[in-house]
Amino acid sequence: MSKLFTRAILSIGLLMLMSMSVFAQTASLTGRITDSEGQAVLGATVQVQGTQAATASGPEGAYSFQNIAVGNQTITVTAMGYKTASKAIAIKAGENVLDIVIENTASDLDEIVVIGYGVARKKQISGSVASVGPKDFNKGVVSSPDQLLAGKVAGLTVNRSGGDPTAGATVQLRGPSSLTASSSPLYVIDGVVGANIELVAPDDIVSMDVMKDASSTAIYGSRAANGVIFVTTKRGKAGTPVLSYSGYAATERIANQVNVLSAAEHAAFVEEHGLAVSPSEAGHTTDWQEAITRTGFSHNHNLSMTGGSEGTRYNASINYFSNQGIVKRNDLERIVARVGLDQNAFDDRLKLALNLANSLNRSNHVDYGIFNGAARFVPTSPIMSDDPTYAPYGGYFQVPGRTGYMNPVAMLNQRDENRNNNTLLASLKADLTLYKGLTWTNVLSYQQNQYDRKYYMHRTDFDSNALGQGFAQRTNLKNIDQILESYLNYNLTKDQHAFDAMVGYSYQKTKNNDGVIARSTGFLSDDLGANNLNLGTLPNGYNPFQDYPYILESLLISYYGRVGYTFADKYILSAAVRRDGSSKFGANNRWATFGSVSGAWRISEEAFMKDQTIFSDLKLKAGYGVSGNQNIDPYRQIIIFGPRDGQFYYNGEWVNAYGVNQNENPDLKWESTSMFNAGIDFELLKGRFSGSIEYYNKETKDLLYEYDVPSPPYQYNRLLANGASMTNKGVEVVLNAVVYRNENFSYNTSVNFARNINKVGSLASNIENIGVSQRFEGGIGLEGWTGQTASIVLPGHALGTFYVANYIGYDEATQKTIYQKPNGELVTQDQISAPDDYMVMGQALPKFTYGWNNNFQFKNWDFNFFLRGMYGNQIFNATRADLSRLQQANVTNISKDAVEEGIFETPLIASSRFLEDGSFLRLDNATLGYTFKTGNLRHLKNARVYLTAQNLFTITNYSGVDPEVGLGGLAPGIDNRNYYPKTRSFSMGVNFTF
Repeated sequence: MSKLFTRAILSIGLLMLMSMSVFAQTASLTGRITDSEGQAVLGATVQVQGTQAATASGPEGAYSFQNIAVGNQTITVTAMGYKTASKAIAIKAGENVLDIVIENTASDLDEIVVIGYGVARKKQISGSVASVGPKDFNKGVVSSPDQLLAGKVAGLTVNRSGGDPTAGATVQLRGPSSLTASSSPLYVIDGVVGANIELVAPDDIVSMDVMKDASSTAIYGSRAANGVIFVTTKRGKAGTPVLSYSGYAATERIANQVNVLSAAEHAAFVEEHGLAVSPSEAGHTTDWQEAITRTGFSHNHNLSMTGGSEGTRYNASINYFSNQGIVKRNDLERIVARVGLDQNAFDDRLKLALNLANSLNRSNHVDYGIFNGAARFVPTSPIMSDDPTYAPYGGYFQVPGRTGYMNPVAMLNQRDENRNNNTLLASLKADLTLYKGLTWTNVLSYQQNQYDRKYYMHRTDFDSNALGQGFAQRTNLKNIDQILESYLNYNLTKDQHAFDAMVGYSYQKTKNNDGVIARSTGFLSDDLGANNLNLGTLPNGYNPFQDYPYILESLLISYYGRVGYTFADKYILSAAVRRDGSSKFGANNRWATFGSVSGAWRISEEAFMKDQTIFSDLKLKAGYGVSGNQNIDPYRQIIIFGPRDGQFYYNGEWVNAYGVNQNENPDLKWESTSMFNAGIDFELLKGRFSGSIEYYNKETKDLLYEYDVPSPPYQYNRLLANGASMTNKGVEVVLNAVVYRNENFSYNTSVNFARNINKVGSLASNIENIGVSQRFEGGIGLEGWTGQTASIVLPGHALGTFYVANYIGYDEATQKTIYQKPNGELVTQDQISAPDDYMVMGQALPKFTYGWNNNFQFKNWDFNFFLRGMYGNQIFNATRADLSRLQQANVTNISKDAVEEGIFETPLIASSRFLEDGSFLRLDNATLGYTFKTGNLRHLKNARVYLTAQNLFTITNYSGVDPEVGLGGLAPGIDNRNYYPKTRSFSMGVNFTF
């Protein structure tokens, strides 16, 4: 025992001597990181090469290390927008000082931008490309990554009307360009074409590159007419493992409510004008909008790790997002997990990249009819009643016999809709260097989406389809997308010449709607909801599979190529071609070819520009290309049989009739968009000022449109065909400026402006004698508004043109509204014939959109605010029209605006009376943050806390809930009582890097 004790004492003593020796041989290192102009660089990563010691520079560029080993060391500095710098130093015991100057890249001109099937430096781009990084993303509660770009890219409209966390956004680039097919851009995530944007958590995104013009997007052929958005996520890097956590918690409240009368105001108005409210609807005080809303709470957490060696690198992240809507029983919960592994082999000639991503979404939805009910329901009515009359309705107060009038609280609580969306993406990328400059890339990807929707209306629901029996519907569908991409890239640089070429092959097989939609009724209990449809008792003739889905399979095969040439970094040429074959189209038009050519001249590199000091970069660029749109369902080109209305008697019994539900069209083909783009990129005073000005002319031909056709000779009365056309012309301006910068304070600002003019061309088809001269869209559907529409698709006018009666004013003497016919005749409402007496009265698309971003830095503090808006658009306020029935105030609530207007004639036609200016300026978000000094902390590299406010104010003349109404489809800009109130949120968040 004594020997063991002696050995232990000796061992401890030896360890103590070794530790003292180690500590005796350590020292401290401090210094500053500055750029080539002597300005402090904040947030640069400073690392002792070959060790795990790393820190970040503070607001004054200062950094420090404690207990650094003595001897020769190399300090490496990396920072966004700067070249990596390394500097050797002989560390001595005690204090050491090392200042390091890092060189600016030419104001990010050397920044790498993702392009189709490759990358390029920003200065080599000849097309129209906009890059947005995390520092520029919108802050606050973001339910979908596309919202990060709202207002940030000139010409890109990200429109999310309302604050529903479960609703997506309408995304359009350089105006609408289709009548039938989707106008959404194509997403390419880490090289996977068509990947689901919900597979990416905002905190995992490194950059989003938006390809605007056809010369940039034509390489994606038939899928790129609406632009391409490349999303690049975090990858593992060689070196010390980096563990990061970011999270926030937020509260959301309703930003604006419908301006209807309160219970006291309504009672006073009814009494003043001699109206009588039913006794059952009197004597109570109910704020119906307050009854269905709440303060929402949201929180987001993102944990990620990256690291590895030069040969093996890894990244992993998990994101949890919970967004509670401001409407009760409405919320979204999402988990996104991502894993990536990069492996080098064969002396780095082979590079393998494996990616796995999975998104789990659970959401609870509400019927948007509750908003109309909350506005219209008489505020002196009760929510619930003990009267046995209302027992069949679950005790909720209802008014039988009144059309379109339902208790919104009952509708909210007696309808259950929850959805589960599980999306999995697996991809494997292999880059093999065959020869110097020649790389062969293969990408295999598999994406699967499992969609499950449960919808149940309680047995006490006031709807006639459910009252006393309940109604359930279950939808379970699976979508699968499989892609193989194989392409060769070759790059050669010799003297002043740079040449690149790419050729490739693509195979994509898609299978959607593989599943079932079933429904049932006749339930004895509400307990199981839509979980067991077999518990229903179906009446005779009830078809539980009326909405049985088609399985939609399609195949796309493509061959593509691109060549580029650059001379002396000042003359740039690029050309691309793609040939696509798609099973979606007719036998006569399965294949199509798309091509592009573009060029740029960097004037700043010319000899006559060398002595000037104003322009650090000046580039002229122009391009022309053709891309396509195939965003329609498969099988639209063939004849389809299905159930028809009615039955016939056969073999002693009545059977359901079947017939043709879709005509065949062997000439069906994709839409084709050609675009000319010209612009100038400039940078002044070494990047102090920069920007771009671009002009584009975009023409879409062979638009897909569904025409009315005679039957016979056609077997069905509708036919999908090509032939219509549409143009978009516009100008985009982006200006960036470093307004002021010194060691302690900096102010950067950026402004973008976009003007787009949309015009519908011919509506004739490519089939003889089939076409239309105009088409009425935007059905309103208010009580008494039979067949009323507010929009028209008309050649020579923009999509979203309002076509309504011309309202002149109100005649107090006769108490009638006055309108003007197209021939100039003044008439009353009952003398207007719709739509024959209607006229073009405005348009829903804005004349221009804009965004203004501002960043301030003062020592450790940072402050950002972002404003965006649109100008020159109009909104048809059908909600206000519905709440302007002053004579019916005894049976429905009315708006305060209608009371102030004082028109007692009930509106029964769509007119310019309800067209309003939709222009707005919104303070979209503002963020105040503080970054802590972590130089003396061994394990904590970065720590930041921040406060963010969203939608702080909106300046607008629009009287509705919010001027940002939907801009998609053939009838944009209509506020038709289906709004979800916009929210105002306040959040607090943290970012830690270890």
